[in-house]
Amino acid sequence: MTKVQTLDHHQHLVSHVKWARENYCHGPRQPYSLRLASADIRGNLVVYDVYKGTAQSRFSDSDAPICDMAWHWHQDATQDMLLVLHPGSNLVLWNASTGTIIWRKTYQRVDHLESFDLDPHQADRVLFIAPDGVWMQNDFTLFRASNSELRRVAWHPNGKTDQSAPNNGPLPKDLNQSPTSLRSDVRRRAARFLYRSTPTASTVALDDPNLVAEIFFHRSVHDVLVAVYPRQIVLVSLRYLCPYRTITIDKASADLLSILPLRQKDGFFCLHTNGCLSFRHAVDRKRYETVPQSESTRLMKQCKPYGFVIDPVGEAKCSILMNDGRVLVWSLHSGASKSAESSAKSFRLNLTHSLTPLPAAPLILQAGPRPSNPDRSQFLAVGSGKGNVQLYNLSTNDVGREYFIQNNAVQGLKWITEDLLLVFHYPNTTTPTALVKSEVSILNIITGAVRSIRKSPSDESPIRTVKVSPTKEHFVITFKNGVPEVWSIADGRKLVWHRTRAVPQATAAEWVRVVGTDMGGGVTRQDLILFVDLNGLFQAYKVKGNIVHEDKTSVFATQTTIGHITAMCRKRNKIVMGDVDGSLIKWIPSESMAETKNLNRGWIKSIKFSPKERTMWAAVLFNDGLDVWEIETMELINQLKPKQFKVTSLDWVSGTHLALCCTDGTIRIFDFRNFHSCSSAINREALLDRVSSAYLLSHEALWKAKSSVLLGQYSGILSDRKVIGEGIANFPQSSNLEQMPLIDRCLASALLLGDESDYHFWKACMRAMPWTKSVLRETVNHSDCSFLLNKEALKELHFDVADSTLKCARGSLGRLDCLRRCVQDLVAFGESSRAVEYLLNLDSHEPRYYEDCLKYVCLSVCLSVCISLVSLIGNL
Repeated sequence: MTKVQTLDHHQHLVSHVKWARENYCHGPRQPYSLRLASADIRGNLVVYDVYKGTAQSRFSDSDAPICDMAWHWHQDATQDMLLVLHPGSNLVLWNASTGTIIWRKTYQRVDHLESFDLDPHQADRVLFIAPDGVWMQNDFTLFRASNSELRRVAWHPNGKTDQSAPNNGPLPKDLNQSPTSLRSDVRRRAARFLYRSTPTASTVALDDPNLVAEIFFHRSVHDVLVAVYPRQIVLVSLRYLCPYRTITIDKASADLLSILPLRQKDGFFCLHTNGCLSFRHAVDRKRYETVPQSESTRLMKQCKPYGFVIDPVGEAKCSILMNDGRVLVWSLHSGASKSAESSAKSFRLNLTHSLTPLPAAPLILQAGPRPSNPDRSQFLAVGSGKGNVQLYNLSTNDVGREYFIQNNAVQGLKWITEDLLLVFHYPNTTTPTALVKSEVSILNIITGAVRSIRKSPSDESPIRTVKVSPTKEHFVITFKNGVPEVWSIADGRKLVWHRTRAVPQATAAEWVRVVGTDMGGGVTRQDLILFVDLNGLFQAYKVKGNIVHEDKTSVFATQTTIGHITAMCRKRNKIVMGDVDGSLIKWIPSESMAETKNLNRGWIKSIKFSPKERTMWAAVLFNDGLDVWEIETMELINQLKPKQFKVTSLDWVSGTHLALCCTDGTIRIFDFRNFHSCSSAINREALLDRVSSAYLLSHEALWKAKSSVLLGQYSGILSDRKVIGEGIANFPQSSNLEQMPLIDRCLASALLLGDESDYHFWKACMRAMPWTKSVLRETVNHSDCSFLLNKEALKELHFDVADSTLKCARGSLGRLDCLRRCVQDLVAFGESSRAVEYLLNLDSHEPRYYEDCLKYVCLSVCLSVCISLVSLIGNL
């Protein structure tokens, strides 16, 4: 898993995200596109072109957050229809490309609608969920707003229990004892009572056994609703308004948090409250089997699953989002079953990818040195307030490694070498004069070993900066209020000042290398420590063994008063400083010349020089933004003053790119010549790996890649064996693309491109043409959609519903209406004898009993069935 794009056009927290579907025939006039619709808590909607990383349109109806949104799945005419449910039961159809309203419908009968679901089998039907029940619209169309009002959908809660799972007894009576994730989710969604006699809103209680967490249309079976309870899943037939299957969660499993139905198979991905993922699928329309559950995610305190999604095309991959930002990708793999009695063993769930996010703000960053070995990647070190350090690979934008240093917040990072990272940390303080216990450690990123160098035994002033010498042998520590310290990196010893009383209380420090000649004419190099005290005076010190001496003969030892310096940085023979008033000072010690620019921007927090040779570009960080200056001429090159966030730390990741650590918890990389859009720190020429997603290509390159797959050529961008193996679940590694049949290559191209229309078309061809040769026929699950079922399978489905109807409450008018519909359907399917058996079991006390008996006699005569008249007379 690789990050390919970052979208940050929202100014508020994002509440909803929906990918645009690719369920249409693609061509030169209808190209492949990757679009994403998102909404924030202030009701602003943005539609992104993900390939370009730009906003295609922005629109809003009000400042209130939206309730739900969805792209319409019928995309033959247009692909821009976005349905948004706004507060006040307002359903609005937007044109996502232009941001204009096509029509608006306000439902008067319901005060507040929480969400909606589009019927995947019938385009004119929409299901709405409200706190007081479930509502349906049967005349939905894209061309105009409906004139009719919603009608309530209700059913009796009794139904047939699935015998494949053990009986767990009644539901928990006290849901307040459930996990926090379930309890908060239940309170948010509220209770939906689905009895025919709907109680008032005042009777809603969390301990009701008929509490529904989710309800939506079944994706693979027509005219079926899926109602999700904490301990069971109920399948409800809309034709008979009766539950016909109840899938009970076994006792060892945690409560259900959410489920996702599949279109190509009668099955569900189930997310539990403990972060565990399971898969349940129908074996013979009467029994559901459970794939062995995945290992439950190790949940820390206050860490829970937020939700999950599935791959909309292949439906074999599932991603879980945790509330700490982690993304876990699970893949469903199928294989030969080892047991003839159970088919659940033919599936398995494997964790294939894991995406680690940035820690919570505040953050601190430091770019690592360019590696001497070309096979190694450059890292960006990021420290968090929880004491952990993450190393981001600048070539792939992924978290390469993560280390836990200490419980205190990381306050600063300094690279010593490619493998050693110096970290200092102490607790965050609210007052500037607070005392803390600081600690300095050295982290070996190869072994993960942490060596403590300095640990204060008592409270002291917080550390201001840490600077490493050019020889990588020593480092100097400056404090907010205190005498600086010099330490040895090799043995971790603190060096001794020659004259302790003469050591200044420094506000800034910098290492300077002085090159000279000795008595024999040889070249000597001496590292000096340059301090600026509270009075703005420079003092230079040099290290001799374990003692630090003052160097009064150095050209840096001057009596020039500069001011209260807060930041200092050196490159070549120039030193750049910033003070508390926002003045930028350039000083050349050899010429005893200083140049000052009064910027009037306030406190200068840090100054960083670009690592590019023969340039003097410097990034200057203020409280309200940053500037990039050309130090040679003291001219401003570019400026950034963001309004949505503040920059807390920065560093150069290349000669022209800056990494900014922001208060909104993000790290942004900019080319300093263009602060309008983020960019990557690597050159395009460095992208040598094959592209694993078609949507990262231009339109022309994408069609060439698709042609290479259809022709069976491995020379294409998307035709690599590894890319095909990752893009197609259960792809046989022994298969050769060049020798595969054309129907397999067409299916493979549809999977790699995420083309829903082509994918389902070629799968239907595989099902309709069993005589064609296919390698992927057994590895790809065939569709179990009800409109593709044969006559026998449809009979079994109606028989199952009829059997569950007989188990409903006796004397219920709804049950009798459902039974009569079942009898009519059975007669239409040619199963009149089965209908006669159901009519024979009627109770004489039920209404319209004699009318049903006449139907019984007529059907018996028509079928010439020898039925005992004694049973009929006894019932009369």
